[in-house]
Amino acid sequence: MKNLILLVALLISTWNVQAQSREKYYVKHLEFPKGATIDQKVDMAARLVPTPQQLAWQQMELTAFLHFGINTFTGREWGDGQEDPSLFNPSELDAEQWVRSLKDAGFKMVILTAKHHDGFCLWPTATTDHSVASSPWKNGKGDVVKELRAACDKYGMKFGVYLSPWDRNASCYGDSPKYNEFFIRQLTELLTNYGEVHEVWFDGANGEGPNGKKQVYDWDAFYKTIQKLQPKAVMAIMGDDVRWVGNEKGIGRETEWSATVLTPGIYARSGENNKQLGVSGMAKDLGNRSILENATELFWYPSEVDVSIRPGWFYHKEEDSKVKSLKHLTDIYFQSVGYNSVLLLNIPPDRRGLISEADVARLTEFAEYRKDAFADNRVKKGSKLWVASPGNTKTYQLKPRSEINTVMLQEDIAKGQRVESFTVEAETDGGWKKIGEGTTVGYKRLLRFPAIQAKKLKITIEGCRSKANISQVAAYYAPPLAEDVEKEDWNNLPRNTWKQISSSPLTIDLGKTVTLSAFTYAPDKGEAKPTMAFRYKFFVSNDGKSWKEVPTNGEFSNIMHNPLPQTITFGKEVKARFIRLEAVTLNGEPAQVDIGEMGVTVVGQTQPLAKDNEHLVYPEPDAHFILRPGDKHPGIAGWKFYTAHEFLQKDTKRGLPLGFIEHKGAHMSRTACVNNERCSRVEGGVLHIWSMEEPDSIDNGFDQKVKYSHGCYRSARPGSKDFWCRFTENMRIEIRFKRTNTQGFNDALWFMGNNNRPWPKNGEIDLLENPKKTVNQQAHFTLHSENHYAGVVGGGGSVTASIDLADMSQWNIYWLEWYPDRIVGGVNGQAYFEHLKGADGNDDWPWNDPSGFFLIFSTGISTDPNAWPGAIIPSEWDSNNPPSMFIDWIRVYINDDYKGEKAPKVKFY
Repeated sequence: MKNLILLVALLISTWNVQAQSREKYYVKHLEFPKGATIDQKVDMAARLVPTPQQLAWQQMELTAFLHFGINTFTGREWGDGQEDPSLFNPSELDAEQWVRSLKDAGFKMVILTAKHHDGFCLWPTATTDHSVASSPWKNGKGDVVKELRAACDKYGMKFGVYLSPWDRNASCYGDSPKYNEFFIRQLTELLTNYGEVHEVWFDGANGEGPNGKKQVYDWDAFYKTIQKLQPKAVMAIMGDDVRWVGNEKGIGRETEWSATVLTPGIYARSGENNKQLGVSGMAKDLGNRSILENATELFWYPSEVDVSIRPGWFYHKEEDSKVKSLKHLTDIYFQSVGYNSVLLLNIPPDRRGLISEADVARLTEFAEYRKDAFADNRVKKGSKLWVASPGNTKTYQLKPRSEINTVMLQEDIAKGQRVESFTVEAETDGGWKKIGEGTTVGYKRLLRFPAIQAKKLKITIEGCRSKANISQVAAYYAPPLAEDVEKEDWNNLPRNTWKQISSSPLTIDLGKTVTLSAFTYAPDKGEAKPTMAFRYKFFVSNDGKSWKEVPTNGEFSNIMHNPLPQTITFGKEVKARFIRLEAVTLNGEPAQVDIGEMGVTVVGQTQPLAKDNEHLVYPEPDAHFILRPGDKHPGIAGWKFYTAHEFLQKDTKRGLPLGFIEHKGAHMSRTACVNNERCSRVEGGVLHIWSMEEPDSIDNGFDQKVKYSHGCYRSARPGSKDFWCRFTENMRIEIRFKRTNTQGFNDALWFMGNNNRPWPKNGEIDLLENPKKTVNQQAHFTLHSENHYAGVVGGGGSVTASIDLADMSQWNIYWLEWYPDRIVGGVNGQAYFEHLKGADGNDDWPWNDPSGFFLIFSTGISTDPNAWPGAIIPSEWDSNNPPSMFIDWIRVYINDDYKGEKAPKVKFY
C-alpha cells in the first residue's frame, strides 16, 4: 500500500512538471485576443515572462548611479550648457576607487552620466567640443568613460551609460531630424568603443518649458541603434525594458506588478493606450484584474527605484553632513528591492574625482547591516520550490529559538509573476498569530513586523494567477534602527521677525536689515505639486520700494521630481530687509510659494547654540571617521587618536558587541535582572540597551524574584581575548550617547578599577549618572573613592557636578580628560567638571592604578520608590519604545605631552 501511494505521488508530480513545461509563455509582451474574457486574460498574464536580460537585471538588485560632470564643479543640478569646459578638472580622479567602494558595498552594476542635460560629454566625442577634450584634465587627453569601463572590467562590475536626450548645449537641439542624427552618433560612440554595455539609461527630463525648443525624439531609431550595437543591454526609463517607479524618493509600490498594462513611452501608441486605461507611471497599481479587464496588451516592464544618497544628484560640499542615514537607506532597501524592484542608488563623485569619505562610510555601514540582517535564515528547507494554487497553505519549520522580524518571499519569475495576495502566520507558545500580509510578490518581497519568538511559519497564497511558483521562503532578524530626527537647517533667521507683505509675488519683510549670502526654497513636506516654483527671479530691497535683482541661475532644477530644499548661493553677499521671489511653474503659470517654504542664510548669524551642540566637537558627529593611531583629534587640539569602538555589525556576535562582557552582580541587579541577550542589541552601528518588564517574575540570580530586566555591560579585562582598551590617565575619552525620556531607570557611563579590590576601595568615576525619579535633563559627573563616598549622587563625601542639557534624548558627546594631577569632564564643547588631586581633602587619588579602569554601561532600575536609581512607573512605559540608552561610539585619544608608556597595541572595533 505504501509503495502504491508513493507511485501515485510520483505520477502526480511528473504530470505537474509536464503540465508546467507544456505552458505557453509570452516573452516581454503579449496582445490579448479580441473579446478575451477576464479569466482568459488572467491566464495569459500568468505566462508573461522576462527576457533573459530583464531577468539578469532584476537579480542584480542593487545598481549604482554616478552623477558626475560639469555640474560637479559649478554646484548646480541642471547645467544650462554655457559652462566653460575648463572648469572640469578632477585632481585625483580614481575610477577604481569608485568601483571598489561600490563592489564592497554589494552593488553589481555602475551607470555613469556620460552626458547630462548640459551637454558636457565625459568622453572625447567627435560630435561636440563641449567635452573632456576641451578641459585641462589630463591636458584634454582624458576619458572618464574609458577609465570607468576599465575599472569595471578589473573588479567584475557590470557597466551602464546614461545619455541625456535633452541637450542644452547642442545648437541643433530643436531641429528634430538634425538633433536625432547628432544624438545617434553620440549613442553609437558609447555603444561601440567601450566594450559590453549592460544598461542604457534615458530619462524624460526636459525643462525647456512652454516657450522653449521643441524637440521630437526618434525613440524608435534610438531603440534600433541599441538593439544593433548592444543587443544584450536593457533600455531603461524611456525604454521598454525597465520602468521608472514614479518618484525619486526611493519608495516603491506595495503592489508592484512587473507584468503591467503600462505601455512604454517609446511606443507611439503609449499616450492613447495609457489614457484609455487611466494609468501613468505614478499610478498605485499597474496590473490588477480590474485594470486587465480593459487592457488590450501587457508588457513585462519591471520598475527601477532611483534615489540619491544625498539631497542632490551631483556632489555638493555643503551636503557632506546630509548623507542619508543608515535607517533611511535601510527603509529604502526594504521599499525597493523588498517591493519587487531594483534599487538604483546615486553616489556622486566629488570635485577630486573620488567618492567622498562620508558616502563610503555610509555605504560600508549599509553593506554591513544587510550582511548581518540576512546572514541567518531561520527557515528550514525554504528554498524548495512550492507550486501553489489559490488558497494553498504551506508550513515551514524554523530553527530552534528563532526570533524573527522579517519574512522574505520570492517567486520564480522566469515562469511569470502570479501571486496576487498572501498572508503570513507564526506559531508561538500562545498558538498561531498573523504577522503579515501583502499583495504582489514577484522577484522578492520583504515583510517587516515587530520581533517575535516563533517555532513555525505558515504561508497562505490567498490569490494567484494560475499556479504560483514560490522559489524561496526565508525569515530573519533584522536589527531595528533608531528613527531619524528631521531638522530644518536651511534657515538661520528666526521667522518670528518676518512679515509677509504679499503672496503673489511672495514678498517678505525680514524685520531687520541683514547681510544675505543665500536663500532656500523648500517645497512643503517635500512633496511635488503642480503649483510649485520652477523658474524664478530673486529681488532684495532695503526700504520695500526700490528693488534690485540678485543674479542667480533662475531655475530650481529637477524640483518636480526631487522636491527637496534647494539653496541658491549668491555670487556676492547682499544687504536687505525685504526679499521677493517672482516664480513660475514648469508650465509657465504663476507659482504658489508659502512663507514657510522660504529660508535665508544670514552672514554672521547662527542658530542659537544649546549647551548640547555636539558640532562644537565634531563637524559631523555621526560620521564614521577613518582614524589611525596617531591621527590628530578632528576638533580638539593636543590629542592624538589611540583607539575606538564604533559598534559596527562586523564586530558583533549574535547581535551583541565584542570587547564587552555582561556585568552581573547583586549590586548591579538590585531588584532586577541583568540580561544583555534580552535587553540589548547592536543596531546599525549603535549599541541599544534597554530595561523591560517581564511577563512573569523571574530569578535574578541572587535569590530574588523580580519583574524587571535590564542591560549592563563592562569592557573586557586586560589579558582576555576581547580586551581592547585600558582606561587610565593621560587620556581623553569621548562617548556619543543619548537616552529616552522615560521615568524610572538609571542610565550610567561609569569607570571602575580593574584591580579587583572590593568596590568602592578602588574608586569610581561616573561620567554620566542620571537617576530619573522624574523626567529631567540633568547629567551628573561624580567622583567616588574609598574615603570619599556617600552612596548617593551629590551626597556628602562625593565630588559631584551637574549640568542641564537641552535634550538628553538627542545625541551628545560626553567626555573626560584624565591627567596625572586632575580630571576634567563635560558635554560636547563645554567643560562642567574639574577636580584637582588633593582638592576637597581627596588625597587617595585612586585612578592612577597601573591596571587601569574598565567602562560600564547600565540601564539600572528599581521597584523601590525611595531607591537611588528611582522608581519605575510601568504605566508610563511604551512596550514598543522601552526605557533605553544608545551608544554610537567610544573614542580615546592620548595627549601630546604623555610621558608614560606608549599606547599599547589593542583591538580597534
